[in-house]
Amino acid sequence: MRADAIVVGSGAGGAPVAAALAESGRDVLVLESGPRLETADFNGREGEMLTRLLTTHAVNRTNQSLFAGSCVGGSTVVNDALCFRPPRRLLEDWRGKGLRLEGFEDFVELAWREVHASPTGRENTNRNAHHLEVGARKLGWRVESIPRNVRGCANLGLCNFGCPSGAKQSTLVTWLPRAERAGARVQAGRRVDRVLLESGAVRGVEVAGERIEAPLVVLAAGVLGTPPILQASGIRAGPGFQAHSSLYVSARFAERVDGFYGPTMSMGVTEFAPDFMLENVAVQPLVTATSLPGFGADHERLLRALPYLARCVVVLRDQARGHVGSQGIDYRFAGADHEAMRRALLEAVRLYLAAGAEEVFLPLQAPHAVQSVEAARALLPELIDASRMASLYAVHLFGGAPMADDPQRGVCDEAGAVFATRGLYVSDASALPSNTGVNPQITILANALRVADGLTR
Repeated sequence: MRADAIVVGSGAGGAPVAAALAESGRDVLVLESGPRLETADFNGREGEMLTRLLTTHAVNRTNQSLFAGSCVGGSTVVNDALCFRPPRRLLEDWRGKGLRLEGFEDFVELAWREVHASPTGRENTNRNAHHLEVGARKLGWRVESIPRNVRGCANLGLCNFGCPSGAKQSTLVTWLPRAERAGARVQAGRRVDRVLLESGAVRGVEVAGERIEAPLVVLAAGVLGTPPILQASGIRAGPGFQAHSSLYVSARFAERVDGFYGPTMSMGVTEFAPDFMLENVAVQPLVTATSLPGFGADHERLLRALPYLARCVVVLRDQARGHVGSQGIDYRFAGADHEAMRRALLEAVRLYLAAGAEEVFLPLQAPHAVQSVEAARALLPELIDASRMASLYAVHLFGGAPMADDPQRGVCDEAGAVFATRGLYVSDASALPSNTGVNPQITILANALRVADGLTR
């Protein structure tokens, strides 16, 4: 099998590149390790969809879980559709590291238009989001509705399980159809093992022992995929891993919330950014059950109160850095991260109590319901012990093949070209020099569009 270009991965980092290359007249092959499900296949069954659409990795020697999309469309199929422009301070920081990133802001606006990002109106704000907003406003905090990349949202509350209405503008319904209309071939269930190199130049890729030839390979397999492929190909990769570590906080109200309907996320507290944000999150039964404390009868009591629960997620901008390797991911909280997480959990308790919650449930293994900030503060020793946290996880992953102005500080240059390797590029979140502090979908798309522009000039 041959192609002019191979794009490994079909999510935010890969699909825009595939479309641009195909529309420029090249024979493009897109290889995706996960399955292909179309809009009609998304049945809303929580357990089934999660296992078919996502992959999970555990961080070495901790209880933290990492999640990423593993399907055609990647994480754009299972994310919450939130759209943030990269903060100005972030781009200034990256440029301060020697990256010019010319025109990055223009590609941000292009990505914004292409996915139809638009403000979330009141018709798409459920009571779950409403409680977050009420509590924040009573405390005088900055809170805002968050733009989402949707067209005609049906308020089904199923964003994380594949949008059954096709409203969410994932790459499955945007750039991939464009790529296919231009002749690109998208093959699902094809995990790339390594890139084939000869005399410092790309010759193709290997998939389960099969050689597929191409003079151009763009890696967009995500942070959990791209660095291991590079390492298996004999290229140094893996450093600079970062994340937005997250925990859920739940609160019980006297009146029904029905947080399983409506957009899974639509409101965010930005008062404490860039250290952390609080965002409302859906009250779906399975995922909610995994983060509620207690066992047996105690746990059952909480689940019976599901219609009365509101939930938010702490989105922490971690300071720690780790390493992505073939044997897993080594990553540990820095001291500042423990303190930031502790503060974020206390502020979430404060917010829900201000909104009128009768009790707030902290994400700890033991059953802890608190009715005051003081009661939550008394649990501080447990709030900084990762081994006692329930469902510590991250879905926003960064690094492992970072851009840099020097091979000693990164894996690829700012055009995405892997140092000292002709024809090999990286266009996904593994190329970003740091975490973003905001949901990164738009930033990843913009960088992929920028890389694609350079490849098609």
